Amino acid sequence: CVSGCNCPQGLVLDDGGQCVAPDICPCQHSGELYPAGSKIRQGCNACVCRRQRWHCGTEDCAGTCVATGDPHYITFDGRTFSFLGDCEYVLVRQAEGLFTVTAQNVPCGTSGVTCTKSVVVELGNTVVHMLRGEGTGARGEWGRKGRVLTVPLPAGRDVTVNGVSVRPPKVYNGNGLTLQRAGLFLLLLSRMGLAVLWDGGTRVYVRLQPQHRGRVAGLCGNFDRDAENDLASRQGVLEPSTEQFGNSWRVSLLCPEVDGAAARHPCTENPQRAAWARRRCSILTQQLFAPCHDEVPCQRFHEWCIFDACGCDSGGDCECLCTAIATYAEECSQRGIHIRWRSQDLC
Repeated sequence: CVSGCNCPQGLVLDDGGQCVAPDICPCQHSGELYPAGSKIRQGCNACVCRRQRWHCGTEDCAGTCVATGDPHYITFDGRTFSFLGDCEYVLVRQAEGLFTVTAQNVPCGTSGVTCTKSVVVELGNTVVHMLRGEGTGARGEWGRKGRVLTVPLPAGRDVTVNGVSVRPPKVYNGNGLTLQRAGLFLLLLSRMGLAVLWDGGTRVYVRLQPQHRGRVAGLCGNFDRDAENDLASRQGVLEPSTEQFGNSWRVSLLCPEVDGAAARHPCTENPQRAAWARRRCSILTQQLFAPCHDEVPCQRFHEWCIFDACGCDSGGDCECLCTAIATYAEECSQRGIHIRWRSQDLC
């Protein structure tokens, strides 16, 4: 609706050329027009369309950090970067020591890309170890608490709590810890305001409630609404490169440091995969995902998809491709834009 001399005083011109009261003018969201009175959700807040504007609640929302692909990161405050470290790294560490979440990355291609093998969550004296399964039967592995027997679960994920193998769903009343399955994900919930989701492969989500704002550090940043200061090292120094930042969050200093200058794009290393990767990842830029493009720009996710599809050359290439597309679809879903993209031909 626009005001001007086309309509009597107190009325405005709508897109159909009719003079209407301002109260019934629509609002815009993701390229679509919504009539007055429509409701959408932005994060944890409900929004109502009134007089061409969305009026939203002011509740302080939870923050989500994403580690996906080979591997790429979106911090709690929305900063994006890639860091190809082959080690165990701190994703989140709470300032008072209430919890720590780490992820172990291992090579998953010949070009130097790495993927998540395990996720460890420490909650006080409780250690939850989520390990990617590698087949049937039991096997022993050296863990933080000594030799731990882990038993593969049907979905290819092993879970131990203080060295004891468990099969979700599992609830621990004493510390308020819950382990359960949520679709493709293994979900850890804590009454401390922490949730960790892992698909058993290359996607990890860490969700924090607002009480932890500004009280955490790690590869996921500090959750203080400022993406510019997210690359703070373990020593609290703002690093000039993602490599220096990531290296500072190694769990073990015995791991090699990542040298960004020596890295080459996987499509350069594997030129035979480049055309296939670009063709398959182009779905993110096409009409199917168009409703989300204004809300979540797809360029970075498209670049990550091509990177991962070229890099996963040791088997599991479809897993890497599908994870890359699913990561963008989830970002859209979090903003209320749900896209049915899986098909018989794709994932």
